[in-house]
Amino acid sequence: MPISFPCGECGKRLKAPDELAGKRRPCPNCGHPVLVPEAEANSAGYLLQDESPQSPPQGALTQSCSSANESERGRVWASREEAPAVTTTRPVGPTMLPPLTMNEPPLWLRHLHWLLVLALLPLAFSLLNKSDEEDFHERFRKTMETAPEDVQLRILHVLQKANDEAADDENGGVSREDLFAALPEHKLIGALVPYGSFAHWGFAAGSAVLFMAFFLLLASHKTANPLHLLGMGLFTATIGILLLLLLQTIANWTQGIWLRGGSIVVVIFYIVKLIGFSYQAALDPDNGFFLSFVGYTLGVGFCEELCKALPLLWYYHNNNPSSRRWRTAFLWGLASGAGFGIAEGIMYSSRYYNGISGADTYVVRFISCVALHALWTGSVAITLHQKQSLLHAVDSWYEYIPRLYLIVGVPMVLHGLYDTLLKKDMNAVALGVAVLSFLFLAFQISRWHSEDDEEAHRAMLREYKRRRAAMS
Repeated sequence: MPISFPCGECGKRLKAPDELAGKRRPCPNCGHPVLVPEAEANSAGYLLQDESPQSPPQGALTQSCSSANESERGRVWASREEAPAVTTTRPVGPTMLPPLTMNEPPLWLRHLHWLLVLALLPLAFSLLNKSDEEDFHERFRKTMETAPEDVQLRILHVLQKANDEAADDENGGVSREDLFAALPEHKLIGALVPYGSFAHWGFAAGSAVLFMAFFLLLASHKTANPLHLLGMGLFTATIGILLLLLLQTIANWTQGIWLRGGSIVVVIFYIVKLIGFSYQAALDPDNGFFLSFVGYTLGVGFCEELCKALPLLWYYHNNNPSSRRWRTAFLWGLASGAGFGIAEGIMYSSRYYNGISGADTYVVRFISCVALHALWTGSVAITLHQKQSLLHAVDSWYEYIPRLYLIVGVPMVLHGLYDTLLKKDMNAVALGVAVLSFLFLAFQISRWHSEDDEEAHRAMLREYKRRRAAMS
């Protein structure tokens, strides 16, 4: 083991092999003769080493000459072997702990939902310019005028045949299939796709990809599983829509029928009958603003928001997700509402748009209307997360009804008011309701962010106090 010792003249620490103990050798740094101490007296030198191994300072070399070559005094002490390092365990100090942080989401993620406003721009352009649109009859007349003479004769023949059938049978008349089959390219002038086209399925797929990508960005802080988001959208786009259509069919069937009794079946019958009456009040063109608003709110608004919230209601009823974050419920609601909006766009396109409407109608339906449904269901999801205890504090099934109205209340009213204003051609005010729907959701998100910040601040203070107690 090499002997470590300092030079008495210049103070440099030197090293020498054991065989040089008791002999004098010149210091490689200053040249002064230095006595190499005995190995037994050198044990304290190792204890004086630094706590961590370091390279020997420049000039701290030891002599490696053999006894046969001892007369060569000018030879450099060549051994660079380091002494064994003595390591010690240092106490953990404040600088070695991770920094205190609130672990809040990044700023861009906290405000990313504002991009939904961009999805409302096509709706704004459409509603503010809707008064300039031509009706069906005017566009049909222009289509007839621009069609070749043989096509005009074919269309006239279809119309004449329909009139003859109507004279013989009060249910007769021209069918939409026969009419569009006679038109040039099977569509009105200015229509984007022909009647009977399946192009709207491609628009639906594009809308689904666009919104799913946006939801994945919102979930980039690992607040929601992408498969759960996809499942929510698919459930509402299929089972949710089918349940809504079934409810509408049963509600329409109950009109004109009256039951007596006080059983559960009779109570459910009249609840469904009220829904059917609400739908009729909403769709009747002769009803005023108030009856239309009541119909759209208690019928269309309530039933659609309830069907979109079904997967969320099922989850919160059968689980106690107190530890799950509100942002997860919010993303689930967005996905469910978007799935409903896309499915609704597919149905409206096949019934009312193909062969008739231009490209702007499809953009509004598959972008703006999908975003609106997502906004309303996102608000329902946040309210449901906040009031989830309501679903567990019930003793009978009929106690769910007022609680459901409380959970979907605000989006239901906004939904009904929006549809009523469109029915009454109050387009600018309807656009204001759409913007108000977004602002209500933004208010809910902002309030929950504030609560998250307060809780994170309290957690940081607790961690700070814990560290101070550990260091004292």
